[in-house]
Amino acid sequence: MPPTPSRPLLLFLAATLFARLVAIFATGFCDDEAYVVAISRAPALSYFDHPPLHQWILIGWTALLGEGRAARLPFFGFSLVTALALFGLTRRLFSSAAAGWCVFAFSGSAYFLVYPDGYIMPDPPLLAFSALGVWATAEILFGPPQRETRLWLAAGLALGLAGLSKYAAIFVPLGLAGFFLTWPPARRWLSDPRPYLAAALGLACLTPALLWNAEHGWVSLAFQSGRALRTLSLNWRASREIAEGLGAQIAGMTPWMLIPLLSGLARACRRGADPRERFLLWQAAPALALFTMMPLFGQRPISHWFNSGWLFAFPLAGAWLAERTPAFLDRFRLAAAALAGVVFALYLAGVGLGPIAFKGLRDPTQGMYDWPESELREAYARSGARFVLIENWRLGGRVGVALGPDVPICAMGDDPRGFAFACDAARRLGQSALIIRALNNGRAADESTFFRAVEPAGEVAVGRRGIVERRLIMEIGRDLTQAPPLPYGP
Repeated sequence: MPPTPSRPLLLFLAATLFARLVAIFATGFCDDEAYVVAISRAPALSYFDHPPLHQWILIGWTALLGEGRAARLPFFGFSLVTALALFGLTRRLFSSAAAGWCVFAFSGSAYFLVYPDGYIMPDPPLLAFSALGVWATAEILFGPPQRETRLWLAAGLALGLAGLSKYAAIFVPLGLAGFFLTWPPARRWLSDPRPYLAAALGLACLTPALLWNAEHGWVSLAFQSGRALRTLSLNWRASREIAEGLGAQIAGMTPWMLIPLLSGLARACRRGADPRERFLLWQAAPALALFTMMPLFGQRPISHWFNSGWLFAFPLAGAWLAERTPAFLDRFRLAAAALAGVVFALYLAGVGLGPIAFKGLRDPTQGMYDWPESELREAYARSGARFVLIENWRLGGRVGVALGPDVPICAMGDDPRGFAFACDAARRLGQSALIIRALNNGRAADESTFFRAVEPAGEVAVGRRGIVERRLIMEIGRDLTQAPPLPYGP
């Protein structure tokens, strides 16, 4: 087995670390990040879209350093924890060489290099705590004895915190259960009380999210489960969306990193595979399979949903790479490092140039820039409004970040998400609002029915390099007479 190329590997990891820090401060918030920032201003036990851990972290951080791009730093820290946990997991299951190549592949994959969906999301803590929980379980199953009680408690706590980050954490305990049931040497733990104590600890971590859901008609769980469970549809559109989803995964994991990833997964699927490989397959395959097939149930998956499955394919990739020849590894390392640099440069160029760089093509960076704060703040000050009314959650997050934490953001229409709980318009009867809509999006609701009078307040252009990418229509609603109806709320 060839040794781990420690110095070149460390240089590459240092370069990717520096690149991600550059991206954190060089790119603006995307729609999802802006939304999380705006919603976190209303502290709660939990939130509409996800469990509360990432928002609690953001609340504590912004109380110290404000809502700027530095708010991404704790989530960047979680990405480092994920890499360290993957290293420990892979070293326990295979070797130090495999662990080094695992982290190399993880750090050089396009998605985990630039985080195009943003850092301020539930995914960084989800992946970090999932990897820690699976690592602790691997130590129980494949490590030296005498530490099992502490490791079971560590696994339960880590997986509980993963669940407090995002509901997709359910794939880890389901995968673990599948492995324990199908690998005979592991079945002895089914009659031991310690796994059940760990499960109880994990469930206790979910208490805030469960309490919030119970108080609000289980609306968050209904929303998330409804995205996966719809009518079965075997048609051309579903097939096209499956193909497009696979294309997005090729781009996100990058074609050259897919070689070891898919090779490692294929080896784990073969008959008579090593139990350590099967252990990881049980963690990777369920999420990857479900999200790939989701268009058959009428739901188009979002690219980053797959990451909870890909996460556990990286140790398999590291093990596969560690068995290649030194000549292959030298070529692979140099090519992958060079291509990672190209991907990062193109990404930053795309963020900066926007429509200029992607003329006639779909712009994958279309959301990674900040909206004009001064124009929106001046319009709000001129309006004499006491709050802002927006037509959907994406617009609310953007406008909320631009206007700052002192301006209440209320919602109308059928897709308010967390704004339905963060701002109760019924408490603002008699107040005036600055109404902001996106041009050409249609009307989510007829705002004239909610106010005594509505008057125009101009437009604001949004874009990069002097190119208008979106136009916002502004109106002033005088004296709110009734709260806009919403599909859910407090």
